[in-house]
Amino acid sequence: PTVREMMEAVVSTQSTGGDICNNCSAPYDALLNLFKSLQLDGYACADLADSMNSTAQTWSVRYQCGHPEVQYFPIISLTVGMLLLPIVFYGSNKVLSKLV
Repeated sequence: PTVREMMEAVVSTQSTGGDICNNCSAPYDALLNLFKSLQLDGYACADLADSMNSTAQTWSVRYQCGHPEVQYFPIISLTVGMLLLPIVFYGSNKVLSKLV
């Protein structure tokens, strides 16, 4: 896989009106894995890194692919629960101490 092949897949998907994130994720992932293996082996030159950075930015910013959806409900509920824990503890402690 090359950057050119990746961009050709994107252009082809755009012209047919397809979903870029779904249709082009396999070529993008293959290209990204190739780049990572080249980096580990020490074969990634500055031009290759620049080209891959440009491709990754286009993939994530322009097409908004690869961003997992953020789930706020678990974070907010855990935060509220932790904030209420001292209130429940001291409130129940006060009520129980009056019963004794």
